[in-house]
Amino acid sequence: MSLLNSFIKIGTYWQMATKNEKNALNKIARLGCILCRTAFGVQDSPAELHHYRRFGQPRSASDILPLCPEHHRGNSGVHGLGRKGFEAKWKVTQDTLLEKVHELLKL
Repeated sequence: MSLLNSFIKIGTYWQMATKNEKNALNKIARLGCILCRTAFGVQDSPAELHHYRRFGQPRSASDILPLCPEHHRGNSGVHGLGRKGFEAKWKVTQDTLLEKVHELLKL
C-alpha cells in the first residue's frame, strides 16, 4: 500500500487517512490527469493529487486536482510554471479544471 493510500497531511504532520478519505482520494486519482483528458482527450494517464489552495487556505481544506507527473511537477506543470504560468500556457484555469473534476465525479 502506498503512502498516498495510508496517510494525509494535516498542517505540518501526517495522520492516517480514514477509509472514506482514502476512497475519495482514490476516486479522484482514478480519473487520470484532468488536463490530459481536457486538452488532449487522453483518459487513462496516471495521476498524482495536486492540492489546489486559494488565498492561503490550508492544504487539508483544499480542493484536489488529478494531474499526471508532468502537469503536476514537471517543467510544463503547475509547480514548474507556477499557477499563473500554468494557466497561461494551457489556457485553462484551475477553477475550470476543478469544475470538470466535479462534473466527472457528479458532485
